[in-house]
Amino acid sequence: MNKNRKFCSVSVHEHIYFLTKQTLGLSSCNDVLPIYVGDDRTDEDAFKFLTEGNRGYGILVTPAPKESSAYYSLRDPSEF
Repeated sequence: MNKNRKFCSVSVHEHIYFLTKQTLGLSSCNDVLPIYVGDDRTDEDAFKFLTEGNRGYGILVTPAPKESSAYYSLRDPSEF
């Protein structure tokens, strides 16, 4: 194990912002629609970020209905 390895403590929504705005240079594009697909509680941060700012759509994949900030839900990944 490399003891000098640094770990990042950046949230998922910060990664989404960085990827779409900084890395891909889409900060001035109005015709880009991010879609985030996730299957557990750790994805709620991204779902909320996209939904609250009208920045895109979150899709929760879960076999049983649950409370979520995702805009859509699917029962199985094959439905995607």
